[in-house]
Amino acid sequence: MNKTSKSGKKQNKLSTPVRVVLIVLLILLLLIGAAYLFYHGKVSLLNHSNGVSAGDAIDASDSETMAESDAMAQSTAGLEEKDAVLADGEIMSDKNVINILLIGTDERTTDGFSANARGDSCMLLSINKKDSAVKLVSFERGMGMPILAGQYEGQYDWLTHTFRYGGADLMMREIRECFKVQVDKYVRVNFGTFIKGIEAVGGVDIELTQAEVTYFRDGCHWNFRVGTNHLNGEQALAYARLREIDTDWTRIQRQRRVVQAAWDRVADMSVLELNNLLNEIFPMVQTNLTEADLAQLLLVAPGLRGATAEQMTIPKEHTYGSMVGMDGRSMFAVDFDLNSRALQEFIYGKTNKD
Repeated sequence: MNKTSKSGKKQNKLSTPVRVVLIVLLILLLLIGAAYLFYHGKVSLLNHSNGVSAGDAIDASDSETMAESDAMAQSTAGLEEKDAVLADGEIMSDKNVINILLIGTDERTTDGFSANARGDSCMLLSINKKDSAVKLVSFERGMGMPILAGQYEGQYDWLTHTFRYGGADLMMREIRECFKVQVDKYVRVNFGTFIKGIEAVGGVDIELTQAEVTYFRDGCHWNFRVGTNHLNGEQALAYARLREIDTDWTRIQRQRRVVQAAWDRVADMSVLELNNLLNEIFPMVQTNLTEADLAQLLLVAPGLRGATAEQMTIPKEHTYGSMVGMDGRSMFAVDFDLNSRALQEFIYGKTNKD
């Protein structure tokens, strides 16, 4: 009896650590399951799309198209007439670099996306996982792009119009093949998303010049001052679209400032605030990022907190002239070969010619 009793006690003592381990594992599994359900629930809020679409033809007599045509004619006036120079070499990629095309389309709705939209803004967000570096590249939307697919294949039109002809899928292909950098992921927002997103982060702080202050005071009756101003969603959109006082080149710099300012606000948000932000914004975002893609971004996100993006505009100065494309529209005739190398160097630190 004594031997049996001692043996039983010994077995009980040996089984206690096992029970503890099992309990800990169970708790971990429950936590992981809860985290996955939370993560999956957030991802499911996004509008997932492969980006393939085609809208109606561009109406050259549309008032906005005519206004943009007049603006482009002024922008190209005085430039030497040239032919576009296509890039050669392989498309570059790097396992440590994630490239995502950020597309802002010109709808003001918050309840869906239209196939007839145009890509009002086009930026490449490049994240280097190894270096925890962020780079942001703006593409001038008046570049004359060779249309690579669809009914207008072989003709040249503005970059902004390629979205109408083939959606995000065609726009990514234009950037990928004309500049020889790998990009097959995109995020699309529209004016409505932009406004709501800026509101959701509590507005943004932007430095305004005297010319900008005067424009907004006279045109919008906003009582801004020279220096730092706090802009709400509607004001931030107006600032990001402003080109009347200068050029479209300056406008895309403004767009990058707003993106950086919004990112700075997000970096200071609490977990609860971030949760509310995702609930507010994700349903109004279209993307082809998968759960695996988003999980990868989630892993590198802590290292990017508070990061300041290196910035660039394509095409580079002195690498373009003027040309006439579809419907007699004036556009920039780009040396894609020179610009592809500049973009590759900026993103990867080398070119496909090295």
